Amino acid sequence: MVYISVSMYVEAKPIIEYYGLKKDMYDRFYQIFKSDNTTLIITGVGKIACAAATSHILSKNLLFDEDIVINIGICGAKDDVEIGTPYLINKIKDASTGKDYYTDVLLKHEFYENSIETFDKPVEDVSELEEALCDMESSGFYLSASKYVEQHRIFLIKLVSDRIGVDIVDKNVVSSIIEKNLDKIDVFIKRAQDFMKNENEIFKRDELGLIDEISYNLKLTKSQREMLYKACLHYKVRTGKDILFLKDSVVGTVNNKKERGKYFEQIIAYLH
Repeated sequence: MVYISVSMYVEAKPIIEYYGLKKDMYDRFYQIFKSDNTTLIITGVGKIACAAATSHILSKNLLFDEDIVINIGICGAKDDVEIGTPYLINKIKDASTGKDYYTDVLLKHEFYENSIETFDKPVEDVSELEEALCDMESSGFYLSASKYVEQHRIFLIKLVSDRIGVDIVDKNVVSSIIEKNLDKIDVFIKRAQDFMKNENEIFKRDELGLIDEISYNLKLTKSQREMLYKACLHYKVRTGKDILFLKDSVVGTVNNKKERGKYFEQIIAYLH
């Protein structure tokens, strides 16, 4: 299943038409549109609204390993960016907290990547921007989605609708921008789905066994095991090589958290 979040109906309309989505008449809280393999929710504007709606749609459905979650929408930009340009987001800054979040894009794609900054209100002065792009939803979406699925299954595609201090957002232009990029977005979605379906085939049986052995011997926590798995996945995708060299790093049962931390950090370092 592909879960799509958008903040406004004007953004959703071309996506609904492109995929032939039908309105879910049973949900009393949000406008949700569905097909057999796609679910779209209109979240409302702002990071809190986006986070709540994203949590709503992900918590009420049974999630599978091949599912992906994607936020599609418009954004503002500095004045050196062309209107209509689509970007795959690789970094999110929350302007109010100052915290940075990094997406985990493992698959090959045709988009330019860029960073975005999420604000609590519309930005009127380009000097406020630390990142190249800005919006009001990305950090809320990312933090919410990451509570339900792994980071490499979360994507944000942002399309430039205006240059801060230069252009005024036109609703008709918004729909047109989304519509013109849907073929490219659809190719990306299909590629992401294929990647997730084949993810388990990336590792050989003895590699998965090695990950389990390291996790057991080091008594890794759930989050540490996820970090190990992700680091191994990154290594294989990046290098095309297996991870069996980590056999040399296998140790017996550790005696305390300090020992566990030492060996765990060494293994992660080998994979980077």
